[in-house]
Amino acid sequence: MKYEIKSLILVVVLSAMVMAITPLLAEEEIADSITDVNSDAITATDIGAVDASLVNNASTEATENVTTTGALIEIGNTTAEETTVIVRTTDKTGQTEDVTLEVPTAYATLTTDANVKADLSDWISGDQITFTAKKFLNSGSLQAKKIINHSFKKGQKGVNGWVKEIRADKNEIDVNRGKNVYTLNLAESKIVAGGKNPATINDLLVGDRVRVRVIDDKDGNPATWKAKIVVVLRRGNDLFMRVTRWVIPAKITSIPTDLTLPTILEAEILPSKFYQKGDVNNLVGAPGDKIYIVIDDNTMLVRRFLGKALLSEMSVGDTINVIGRRDETTGQINAKIIKDESIHALGVAQHLGQITAIDATAKTATVMILPEKTEKKTVLLKTTDKTKIFRNGKEASINDLIVGDIVKTRGVYNRNERVVETKVISVVSQTKTNTIKEKLQTLRKKIKDLKQK
Repeated sequence: MKYEIKSLILVVVLSAMVMAITPLLAEEEIADSITDVNSDAITATDIGAVDASLVNNASTEATENVTTTGALIEIGNTTAEETTVIVRTTDKTGQTEDVTLEVPTAYATLTTDANVKADLSDWISGDQITFTAKKFLNSGSLQAKKIINHSFKKGQKGVNGWVKEIRADKNEIDVNRGKNVYTLNLAESKIVAGGKNPATINDLLVGDRVRVRVIDDKDGNPATWKAKIVVVLRRGNDLFMRVTRWVIPAKITSIPTDLTLPTILEAEILPSKFYQKGDVNNLVGAPGDKIYIVIDDNTMLVRRFLGKALLSEMSVGDTINVIGRRDETTGQINAKIIKDESIHALGVAQHLGQITAIDATAKTATVMILPEKTEKKTVLLKTTDKTKIFRNGKEASINDLIVGDIVKTRGVYNRNERVVETKVISVVSQTKTNTIKEKLQTLRKKIKDLKQK
């Protein structure tokens, strides 16, 4: 009788354990999702580099100065510590390209065509500019050193504010800028109001947020000007001059198991100088918000200092810098460049495997390399206090790992000892467990066998 009670208790306890296991992927799904990323080390050939020693010894990204002329087509936040402008350049064959120019407002020099210090908030889409920038040769990103606005001529001034009053019969508007009110004559001005280009004074509304380029009307009154260009930036909650291209520092929180392109990374926006709280033009999100980054065949993936990066190298927890365009329909970022700041050295193993044993005291885990081949191979994962472990996109510890987890690791691999000194371990999925019914049937059979013995 006691034996039967103990057996029943054992069944109940083990049943509870089975119910506590939540499968994330079926066995066949795991098999389908695994790609061959288990090379012992990434080589110089893999990342398009000439020499492995150059990659491993690089401590900075090589740069050069470039000078380019083009049309200004988009302006980011003009009051943040750093912003972006998008410049449409044209090569000798007539091909155009929109380049993202990062502008550190603290030290980038901005001037008018007359070599007068300029304010980016006075610039307008369509202006012809020439920029000198530091070009980062690995990622291709551009950081402005000097920008000359050729369309901003001598004697011109920028007026930014809200339309306070419209007098269509006189072709005049009053624009409120801070404590000042300017009266602007629009008789000879070009007007752009939302999708209407060219527009007229009748297309303007009181309350419109406008950017105006003006010249002196020679009447001696500093509050009256002749407008050359009027652009409506915003009307209520409608942004007419939307910022679509972004530079976003982020941390990877989820990577799909199927790396077939196109694919989507999930990331968390990190604090940066590009972000300014309360900016109505910020359509991407604030630090801490999640974003979804689309990677396709046209996306350039690079490592921190030299060489391209492989998508299979990237891990949850990696810090990345994304340059891309926001999809107005989905809100996702179509990435042009992703620079993984966490990847730089070669000789770093990338393994996908299933945990078969864990020694929390020794801070190690044994992993069966996937996909399994004729000869089953295992490696020992050694962790330290500096090892980053992620489960469900959040930082965890070795105590949170479970036998059966499918994990992806990054670390330095010792071929002889088959040991990985891990830098990152991220749980990709948990293996499928048998159904509760199947488990109970197995347990009952084992109990029956014990009774017979």
